[in-house]
Amino acid sequence: MSDSVLTTSPEEYDPAIAVAPREDHAANVKQSLARNVAVDAVSRIAYMLLRFFVPPFVLAHVTLEAYGLWSTAFILVSYIGVSTLGISNVYVKYVAEYSARRQYKEANSLISTGLAISLPVCTLLFVIIWLGWPLLARWFQIRPALQGDAKEVILSVVALFLVSMSLGAFRDMLAGVQKIALIQYLWTVGWLAETALIFILVGSGRGIRGMSEAYVVRTIIEVGLSIPVAFKVLPWLRLSLRRCSRHAFHILVKFGSVVQLQSLLAIFLDSVERAIAAPLIGLAATGLLDISQKLPTMAAAVPTTFASAFLPAASYLHGGLEGAPEQRESIRKLYIKGARYMNVSAGYVCAFLALLPGPLFQVWMGKHFDGAIYLLIVFAVATQVHLLTGPGTSILRGIGRTNEEFYYGVPNILFLCLTVPLSYLVLGRWTAVGIGTAVPLATLLASLVFTRRANRLLGVSLAEYLRRVIGPGFIPYLLAALFTVPVVYACNHSSRW
Repeated sequence: MSDSVLTTSPEEYDPAIAVAPREDHAANVKQSLARNVAVDAVSRIAYMLLRFFVPPFVLAHVTLEAYGLWSTAFILVSYIGVSTLGISNVYVKYVAEYSARRQYKEANSLISTGLAISLPVCTLLFVIIWLGWPLLARWFQIRPALQGDAKEVILSVVALFLVSMSLGAFRDMLAGVQKIALIQYLWTVGWLAETALIFILVGSGRGIRGMSEAYVVRTIIEVGLSIPVAFKVLPWLRLSLRRCSRHAFHILVKFGSVVQLQSLLAIFLDSVERAIAAPLIGLAATGLLDISQKLPTMAAAVPTTFASAFLPAASYLHGGLEGAPEQRESIRKLYIKGARYMNVSAGYVCAFLALLPGPLFQVWMGKHFDGAIYLLIVFAVATQVHLLTGPGTSILRGIGRTNEEFYYGVPNILFLCLTVPLSYLVLGRWTAVGIGTAVPLATLLASLVFTRRANRLLGVSLAEYLRRVIGPGFIPYLLAALFTVPVVYACNHSSRW
């Protein structure tokens, strides 16, 4: 559809927001991107600092096996949540494009159709999980003593997660119109309430049930606030079953199904080491892998702010500058700058994790877990390498090149088929350390394959990428090296506090 064709109905068209000139789209994206990333980064840093204290506090009140059960619950909901992740990405991409073209009728039709699909699907999924609970308990090797807690925790988390995934359409709409900063405000209110409740409930003896109850409150706050905010911020928003359309359904199926498969691959790759460890070794191994990966995962919070803003930004540029000569160069600049900022911001946390794992773990956890320090180093380096694929996947998805993400997922699966069995052959048995080494190695190799592909498609040479993206990422490691000796000395000659 061309920019000149407006299919907006009279009640959905506001003449006060007529189509902006093409040359303003790049400037609009730049301003929105800067604001969104700044607010997102601040909220994620605050989240990272407060959540830093959650794992050691929880592990002081529950066993490593019980903590592994909590981690297992989120492995399960991640795989369930993939059922609507494809639709979620459709919302963000197409609402961004429709917003750039002021085609609000199509936006309303898309959201109405998506909700009509996702709500019954999520309800059906919960019923299936509820009926299949005995099989899940056996698969995850949950001991009889933990099964009471496990059933309540997993089913409540699954239910709230599915509610969030279906009604998350309202958050996705806000993301599509570049209101990511507003989403972060709502998210911050939710996780602040959850964090406070974790300390209160777990500290009072509720254990992992207390963690699930805190998660319930967080979800209710985030989802509940996003609905009225979306209607207030988007005056054109009109939802009803009669607005569902075959055209919107085809978009959801065509674009969403590809993203759906990619999301399934991404979730599998993000949790594969814990998913393998649970049935092969047990919940304690899952807990070890989770706490070893916790700090690197938290470190990814700030760099991820860039990637989360790239998809709507690229879609807005793609829709608003369609056919314009500056379109390709604007998207190329977005990619190269975003990749550099992500690499540097990741490096300033991952570098300290990789070079100072012993002192950090000693101060953070206050107790020793065999293999945890080594795994922390491996996960820190792998996290930074993995984050370099973020700008490429988001931007290529934003401009409609969804199939390109398979250049990361498929090689990763193939490398896993090689590295995971190899870890068993080398060590002679399944171990958390072996699995925790094999998975990051596969991630590293797959990241190289995808980055080469993304650079070629977006017109970035190897020399430019090394100079403008990879090079600056080494600076944090040089800085972290300067702190190695004094930090180790301080930790060896002082108390934990």
